[in-house]
Amino acid sequence: MPLTKPYSGASRKLVIGIDFGTTYSGVSYAILYNREVPKILSVTRYPGQEGDKQVGDTKIPTIIYYSKDGQVRAVGAEAENSKLDAEDENWKLAKWFKLHLRPSDLADFLEYLFTCAKDHISQAHLEGPQLVESSSNIEFVLAHPNGWGGSQQSCMREAAVLAGLIPNNQEGEERLHFVTEGEASLHYCIAKELAADIIKAGKRLVIVDAGGGTVDISTYEIVSTAPISAIEATVADCLMQGSTYVNSRAEDFLRKKLNVACRDKSKKSRFGDEEYLDVMMDKFESYTKPTFRETTKSSQIEFTGHREADEKYGIKRGRLTLIQSEMASFFDPSIKAIEDAIKKQVAGAGGTVHMVLLVGGFAASPYLRAKLQTYSQREGLTLICPESQPAKAVAEGALYFHLDDVVAARVAKFHYGSSCAVPWIPFLPDHMMRRAKVGVNAAGIPLVPGGFCIILPKGALVSKDEEFGETFSRTWDQSSEDISCEVIRYKGAREDPCWIDDEPKMFQTLCTIRADASSVPKVKETGRFGPYEVQNFRLVLLFGLTELKAQLAWKEDGGEKRSPAKVIFEDDAK
Repeated sequence: MPLTKPYSGASRKLVIGIDFGTTYSGVSYAILYNREVPKILSVTRYPGQEGDKQVGDTKIPTIIYYSKDGQVRAVGAEAENSKLDAEDENWKLAKWFKLHLRPSDLADFLEYLFTCAKDHISQAHLEGPQLVESSSNIEFVLAHPNGWGGSQQSCMREAAVLAGLIPNNQEGEERLHFVTEGEASLHYCIAKELAADIIKAGKRLVIVDAGGGTVDISTYEIVSTAPISAIEATVADCLMQGSTYVNSRAEDFLRKKLNVACRDKSKKSRFGDEEYLDVMMDKFESYTKPTFRETTKSSQIEFTGHREADEKYGIKRGRLTLIQSEMASFFDPSIKAIEDAIKKQVAGAGGTVHMVLLVGGFAASPYLRAKLQTYSQREGLTLICPESQPAKAVAEGALYFHLDDVVAARVAKFHYGSSCAVPWIPFLPDHMMRRAKVGVNAAGIPLVPGGFCIILPKGALVSKDEEFGETFSRTWDQSSEDISCEVIRYKGAREDPCWIDDEPKMFQTLCTIRADASSVPKVKETGRFGPYEVQNFRLVLLFGLTELKAQLAWKEDGGEKRSPAKVIFEDDAK
């Protein structure tokens, strides 16, 4: 259902939602006024889309042309219209760079999107210029694939700083928010009532967001309708099987068919060079791929003049012909992966799912829809692909999430914990195996290092405000007041992993929590080796949000005190 809750903030605010897609991207926004229900709008004015070039379109291609010295020359729709200039000036085309996660590349495109958004808002609203100039009152919500976590969010945050969206400080960090594409799609579908028949308490639905780079698959259970509240029914999935992988398989096929790599011209098609291949792939992307259906006996890629031919390679009248089985081979690996993932989601949700909702740009493929419809019928599932589901679903859904988050709890994807030292118990076999590692602490207690202390178990349903923590003690080191603790995730199959050295490759450092412990009381103790000081504290983690948060807690004067802790992901530390 649409937003109904008025904004209660004291000052006017602008919130911008960004769908940074692998192949296409879009921006939505909401201007928040005190005591008014927010309205979510989309940016529909982009350079290069003027005149008859899809004015009002809500998405632009995620592509950038760079000059030889690395300067940005053309972006988005403007880049699509600059191919002749690119050839003349020898510009280099960057595409699918979202998957490479290089902050500088991401920043160039984010900066362009932000500029387009500011221009649109300034022209579309009387107060627009003042809104976009008041940067401290602008918040951003970035959508990302289900499979991304803290390290990828850190990369996107760095890109946002480089792009000038936010400053590189605590205030800037608080103005940037993240949401998975699966959750953004859920919020959009609920707000636009695309799954109204299924939004009833106890009902479960699978959302398949098929995009350019990834296919995000999430399952939710509706727990109440007044207000609407949902929980994740099982761990969300993310497949690297979006529409770009259809293109990649098609390009590999054409390279082999035309012998593009062959240096002997007598053994390759006369159209078997990179320039013709680029034109073929452009035509495949814009016409051949989106029109392919189960009933299509043959498909054509029209890439040159009608008088051109190379019949040995299936090229007549400037067209290369692909038979049905060849076209299907480009799609089928992605479809099989989606089917397997849906099956896994249904099993994880207890075997009962009432609807599968297919959304996203790749969902526009008639072949994909038909194959998944056949699979769903075979499995006793109901598949819906809303015709009104536009390209702006993720960008708008990101804002619906930010303004009225309906997901009350999420499922932990892994076991999360930390390395710990366990008191030595000689008669336990796993302790005896590690007797050579036993050490003694300041109190004189023998300890076995390398244990795994689970803070949050895999599969646990975590509410947004639920806290998880572990109590630690450390001997105070005068050289530093800082506390540093690694959060480790276990990716193996064991239900109760106890020792890191049992499966060292299955344990991965997720992040490091750092905090200033100067305020934590130091307790004087006397141990086997004399007096020492110890600090007792609790590491508090909030996993139920779309971003991991941490705090340091300790007992003092009969109560609990807290201080903020910084979450540093592996990529941040490099």
